[in-house]
Amino acid sequence: MNKNNNTKEIKNLLIITFIILAISVGLYFLTDKTLNKKKEEEKTPAEISYSEILVGTMFSRPYNEYYVLAYKQDDENADSLDDLFTKYDEKDEALKIYYIDLGNPFNASALSDTANKKPVKPEDVKIKDQALFLIKDGKVTKFYEKISDIEKALK
Repeated sequence: MNKNNNTKEIKNLLIITFIILAISVGLYFLTDKTLNKKKEEEKTPAEISYSEILVGTMFSRPYNEYYVLAYKQDDENADSLDDLFTKYDEKDEALKIYYIDLGNPFNASALSDTANKKPVKPEDVKIKDQALFLIKDGKVTKFYEKISDIEKALK
């Protein structure tokens, strides 16, 4: 009987060892598959826009003369203003042009019922719907508020 008992215990030990080994191998492949899936997911690289600025930095750009176009990206005129911006920026001898998204919460202080045509500092910038500023030596030299005037200035 002793031999029979030892055989049963060895059988049970082998069965338990096989079950533990099978579970370990299963968990290994499951974990490996999950980790590889995360690696395969495409990560969108961050894009830096050198053309989009905030109202607070519009007077301190690294050029002596440049334009700043301000409008809301979700406005009804946004597409035509985007096109104007892009076409102007592609010109060979064009001044540098920046844009300000008035829909950005950091620029919310610039929205107003009336526009300030000669702001001196960022806190003075007030824009009704859209505006184009020509800034020379850190000062606003020209201000355009109507779409038709903005189009003429950027052509």
